[in-house]
Amino acid sequence: MISLRHRLAEFGFIANEDYSYPVRCLLSARVEHLRCLNIEGTSGRRRAAFAHALGQALAFEHILYHEYTPPRPEAPVRIPVDPDEEGAGEYPADPVDRILGEACARSEGEPALLILDQLHRAPFAEHLRLAEFIRTGFWYAGDLPLKAHPGHLLIFLISDEPLFHSLRQMSFKVWVDPEVQAPALTPEALGLPPQARTLLQALGTLFEALQLHPNLNEYARVIHDIHVNVNDLEDLRHSLYGWVEGVDRERLMSPSMTHVLETQLAVIRHYLHPGEAPADWSADDD
Repeated sequence: MISLRHRLAEFGFIANEDYSYPVRCLLSARVEHLRCLNIEGTSGRRRAAFAHALGQALAFEHILYHEYTPPRPEAPVRIPVDPDEEGAGEYPADPVDRILGEACARSEGEPALLILDQLHRAPFAEHLRLAEFIRTGFWYAGDLPLKAHPGHLLIFLISDEPLFHSLRQMSFKVWVDPEVQAPALTPEALGLPPQARTLLQALGTLFEALQLHPNLNEYARVIHDIHVNVNDLEDLRHSLYGWVEGVDRERLMSPSMTHVLETQLAVIRHYLHPGEAPADWSADDD
């Protein structure tokens, strides 16, 4: 059976970690409220990418996404009922009410996933409403109660700040940053000959100096460039920055990192051209 890590990769989320266990915990838990996943990690779009990929990997036909925006001005905006008709008009439907209403409606017939992103931007009153919705399954849009099917609706919460206590207590938490150490790499895993172990050791030294843990896919892309495109130190810098997520460009360009790059580039060149003298590779090509 294909692993969840590979399923996530099919939908654009590449990671070293296999999230099968936390997902199994989420889906098998005995809960008396709507099932909810709190996706944590440093700020950025990786959490949202994980949420969308997981929804597709779990074969949800309906994946609904809402991103909270900074609070709007207090003064309401009114929309005329008819362009030719004068008058006060009607208030536009609240975006949160619209997405929650659709999630409730979809869940009545089929499994649905609701992703709520940037929750830290929402007023605290919205956190209270959301906690009540997860607890009871009812969302109130004005005086209209909307009911979610507890067996069909799954909710993902993403926030740059810790969730409201009640939301945390009703959620299973998972961390999705790319900080998990990659499994031990072998030349065979990357389709390389046994002597490529020195190449992997050189790249491991570079990534350690950059404080990175690239995934297998990122390793493969950098290694392809080393075989096909990299001719000098600047080429190697471009490939590292271009293919590996989370590279700190200031660190990559620093004098201390230049020394590490030069040293490991000599090792890489020795792997590519074992018959040449190491002294020829101590500096960049002209």
